[in-house]
Amino acid sequence: MLEEEEDCSLCHATKFKYETEGLCCKKGQIRLATPDTPPELMRLWTSNNPDARHFRQNIRFFNGHFSFTTLYCHLDRDTTDMRTAGIYTFPAHGQLYHNIHSFGNSQSNPKHLELYFYDDDPSLEHRYRLCREEMYKQDKNVIRIITDILRGNPYSQQFRSLGQAENIEDYRLILNLDQRLDQRTYNEPINSEVAAVWIEGNERRDTYDRNVILHGNNNEKEHIRSYCGCYDPLSYPLFFPRAELGWHRKIPKRETQEAHIATDNIINDDDPGKKHILLFSQWPVGNHERILLL
Repeated sequence: MLEEEEDCSLCHATKFKYETEGLCCKKGQIRLATPDTPPELMRLWTSNNPDARHFRQNIRFFNGHFSFTTLYCHLDRDTTDMRTAGIYTFPAHGQLYHNIHSFGNSQSNPKHLELYFYDDDPSLEHRYRLCREEMYKQDKNVIRIITDILRGNPYSQQFRSLGQAENIEDYRLILNLDQRLDQRTYNEPINSEVAAVWIEGNERRDTYDRNVILHGNNNEKEHIRSYCGCYDPLSYPLFFPRAELGWHRKIPKRETQEAHIATDNIINDDDPGKKHILLFSQWPVGNHERILLL
């Protein structure tokens, strides 16, 4: 077990043993703005009401339900078999990132970002199908509350706009991966800044300098890298309900203008010659200890 460390006195980040003093905020040079949490979501996070307690006790389920993406990594299958490896471990090789799937009318029920297509339906039939049988009533109540909270989310607004579209396979969805919003001011993005929807033949190739394009009904996946500003709001919408820009590599230091930020330090994860850093993450679970190698 690692010994406890005091939180950072400058940014109040939780520190782990052996982390350097400036690892979290460069000794105060980087300041992250605090998102403005909607009151009803704050109630779920803090109150002792039955629905709030159910929300917190099942937070992984609800975040996974409303996440626009799915976690992906290269998993070492040989060590996840408890019959041969003893205690279950989760070793991942290389970069941890999230997948975002294409969309359309598939044979299976809608999931992840596709669920947002149906959120204008007052019955929320498709979302309620994912409620767990043993706690159906509690899940249904919390899902309804979170759906209302996320109606103002720019990604939610864009995806809902596809809900009534016909010939969905003709549509394209472009997600903005630009990292230009200043975390210190946290200007809330609007839907035209995070995504655009167009029909085939009306391509907006120059809409954003960096983007991910999703094609309807082609069953392809796109990677959202952890250093992209949209990684956090797409993966953890309950932490970024208004799609505020998350952490990214070009967050400016104090008293630094955007024009002076160097761009040559952005590492290309697709470069096969890139050197990877070995990161140890250790935490206690019950009476055992888990170590994650990235």
